[in-house]
Amino acid sequence: MRQNTSSPRQSLPFQCFHTCTGPGRLQNLAILYVRGANHRRLRVSLVTFPQHEPVAVDMSYSGSSSGIHRFVCPMNIDSGANFQRYCFRIVLLSLPENGKESEALDKVWYSSLGMSREIPLLQHCFAFELFNTHPEWAPDLVCYEILPDRFASSQGHFSIDGQEVSAEEPLRERDFEYTDFNEVHFGGDLDGVANMLPYLRGLGCDCLILNSVFKAGSVTKEDVQDYDTVDPHFGGNGALKRLRALTMGYDMKLLLHGPFAHTGDTHPWFDRQERTGKGALHHEDSPYREYYTFKSDGDACYDLGNAGLPKLDYASREVRHAMYKGVNSFTRKWLRQPYAIDGWVIDQIAAVGDNGSARSNLRRISEICQAARETHIDCLMLGNFKADPRYALSTAGSIDGTINYTGFLRPVRAFFGGVGLDGSPTPYTGEDLRRACEEYAVGLSQQAKVCLVNELDNATLPRFYSIIGKDRNLYLAALAAMYAWRGIPCIYQGDELGDVIASGQVGPTSMIPFKALADHHASPVSADIQSVLTELAAMRRGNPALTRGTMVFICAGGAFFGFIRIFDRRFSIVFVNASHQQVRIPQGSFLFPLLSAMYLPDDCHEDLSKDTGETLLIPLSGRNVRRTDHGEGLDPLYEMLARETLSVSCYGATGSSEELQTKFLKDLVSARNLTIPSRSTLIVNNSDRGNATQEIPASRS
Repeated sequence: MRQNTSSPRQSLPFQCFHTCTGPGRLQNLAILYVRGANHRRLRVSLVTFPQHEPVAVDMSYSGSSSGIHRFVCPMNIDSGANFQRYCFRIVLLSLPENGKESEALDKVWYSSLGMSREIPLLQHCFAFELFNTHPEWAPDLVCYEILPDRFASSQGHFSIDGQEVSAEEPLRERDFEYTDFNEVHFGGDLDGVANMLPYLRGLGCDCLILNSVFKAGSVTKEDVQDYDTVDPHFGGNGALKRLRALTMGYDMKLLLHGPFAHTGDTHPWFDRQERTGKGALHHEDSPYREYYTFKSDGDACYDLGNAGLPKLDYASREVRHAMYKGVNSFTRKWLRQPYAIDGWVIDQIAAVGDNGSARSNLRRISEICQAARETHIDCLMLGNFKADPRYALSTAGSIDGTINYTGFLRPVRAFFGGVGLDGSPTPYTGEDLRRACEEYAVGLSQQAKVCLVNELDNATLPRFYSIIGKDRNLYLAALAAMYAWRGIPCIYQGDELGDVIASGQVGPTSMIPFKALADHHASPVSADIQSVLTELAAMRRGNPALTRGTMVFICAGGAFFGFIRIFDRRFSIVFVNASHQQVRIPQGSFLFPLLSAMYLPDDCHEDLSKDTGETLLIPLSGRNVRRTDHGEGLDPLYEMLARETLSVSCYGATGSSEELQTKFLKDLVSARNLTIPSRSTLIVNNSDRGNATQEIPASRS
């Protein structure tokens, strides 16, 4: 799917849209829609790179409707490589006169960056995978991420220094003035997580992502001491077995965070405290000396400069054997019965490498993933990148997806909260968000995009509810946007607390009042958020466009943006308005991608023997299919849209209502200006045409 962008450029003569060749229909058929000139004046070519050199094949014209022309061509790429790239070349011809042949008047290239007169770089071309190597179940997930020590206790209460702490309401840190919460275990365990499964399933979640659970000294367990043992604070290996058995009973997936890049300095391999007498730090003849990299001054190389996290050296054959090559290696052990986890989140994945650096990073990532898939062929492998992960996502045999910092978490927190991940002021407009997310998606295959994990919070960031000024309405709007976004939505523990986050000072690593959550009585706002999350999860599962569809931005402005999700014959139109005023958005032709992809294949019937399309030549500012033209020629397609059975849901300051639905749909199918309520996310879904019983048909009257 092309990415809509709108950087200023000289006028171009076409409006183009390319249907997704990712999961869904017509996987091996490239389809391009062109609007702006008569089809007889267009010569369209598909340009592929089967051997890294361009090969152009003329596309066939297959019909028109309402001035939109459809061109098709088989992909026909067979180079042995699964990951492929391609783009389009569109030539505008003169009309033949007095027996003269047509001449080329203009030439435009169309790539993932949009339209331009420059030949696109290979990394800017569209990408797709001939065969989907990612787990088929992954795009359908709704995840819940847990920091086990702070989520739920099987004892029914937390415990701090021997003192029982109720799980009925949040704990205020000031009540334990002399306790360092980062150093004390609070009693959360995996059996407590297991007891919360009915609640999590009722929330609509079908996948647990557990932060590291392996034996370590810290609360977060990043400083692993033993890769073969679940921390006793969490109930040991037996607790993970019990949790796995129960999640299977609830038809839930289970993913674990894994510290692959480093150990803790208390690990017997390193042994800073000299407990074994043979640790690598103090003994040059240690059998584990080559597990780490030591500098000329005798000190080790550390991850993130943290002396408690010595980096593993994957140049060592012994490290590779212990971490992923061996039959009982860290990677393989937990993927097999009786634990049988469904995949890994590789923490600090960009730091995995040789000789105390990230050297051979991509190679080691691929080897870890290969070992995992040999053990569990359908496992999901995710990377935890803080920066651009596309080098790994675009490599065959590498990770399936990532925690989506670059393409969601960072720009969305900046848009709604005006702050960066480091807390610095980062005011974002809707246009900034659109540009950042589109540019990030350039060069990624659709199969990888739907495996990216989107979240508003995690254990390392201030609560999203706090950074947006404790605005309940804006919070609901952001949650709805996350569920509608391309990729896998993930709730971090306590996100559903709402105003309790502020009133109870619930930070990212605070204890969660799990009993209040399970009983839905943390607060009226929290209960409302829980209901909304359940509704959003059901909406995702009811519309494959929200789980597997492509994503196209259609509008963006100061405090709003909008996008479409499309899959087969299903779609979802999403508008987000973060301002305190309602926004009126002129439609123009921004539904051109939706109307083309949805209706043109079955409605190519116009006879354009005359040069009627020439009046549609409109100035396009370069790379954007969405322009502020008047949508000329699209009326018949709006008629088709009006025959759809549509539903409108709204989350935020304005809730869903029959009155809102009727008014919005009337404006939508009449090509009028659309009114988006303030601090709200509005979602329009069409129904499965074979099973449309709940919604009402749209009407132009």
